[in-house]
Amino acid sequence: MNIPVTSLPSGGYGYDFPSVNVSPMTFQEIIKYLEGIPEDDNLAKYMYDMNMLIAGDPNIKNCYIMDIDFLLFYKKLITVSSDLTYTIHSVCPECGKKVSKTISLDTDLKFEQIDRHVMEGATIELGGHMYETIVPRYTDFMKVFQKYLVYRRVTDLGIIKTIALIKDFDLQGNQIESDVLGAKHEDITLILMLQELYYNQLKPIKLYCPDCNAGKPVEERREMAISVDSLISDFFREISINCPIDGSKVLFKQVREM
Repeated sequence: MNIPVTSLPSGGYGYDFPSVNVSPMTFQEIIKYLEGIPEDDNLAKYMYDMNMLIAGDPNIKNCYIMDIDFLLFYKKLITVSSDLTYTIHSVCPECGKKVSKTISLDTDLKFEQIDRHVMEGATIELGGHMYETIVPRYTDFMKVFQKYLVYRRVTDLGIIKTIALIKDFDLQGNQIESDVLGAKHEDITLILMLQELYYNQLKPIKLYCPDCNAGKPVEERREMAISVDSLISDFFREISINCPIDGSKVLFKQVREM
């Protein structure tokens, strides 16, 4: 299905194509995906997921990373759900009760599109050095990501994405990495602000334990928050819950009594 770029977190800012194509995976594609996905390697897994998206539409190579993250989530959602709903589960840290909630892309998965002036980038001071920021598209991100994929000096995907926000990594990579990893005081606040502006557009989903919050006013309820990132890896584990078979799909033969 075609997704208008105007509905992506970037709002399609600067794109010269009107839409991207994302299709649900077939059973054969899911089996191939599960057989090929790297285990216990978040960096290789992310590369694997991006390649899966790009195979469906080469234009995704021209997308911003925050849009690619949304499209990855969207592809997996439409694979396990025909109506853009999904049942999530969490365990209450207070009483251990399993809490379930059916969420909808339209009502529960909310993101804010990034302001156009933010998409233009900025000048920042980090670690005593002045830098320009960029909103990395796939090609910009790969200049950074490939180095960490090979040398593994940093293996946290969130940190790598943050480093990719800073221009001229190919010229000042060691300095930029040092300033990000060694950030202190107000520099930490600056980095967290950049992450919030560009990567944290999809808001966590809130769940409430019905037992522990029974009778409590809204302001006193203790919530559990599930990030969208954490949902992506769990999609295929619960496909049978989200895609139940109804009685019309299987008609067992009647046993004739002797």
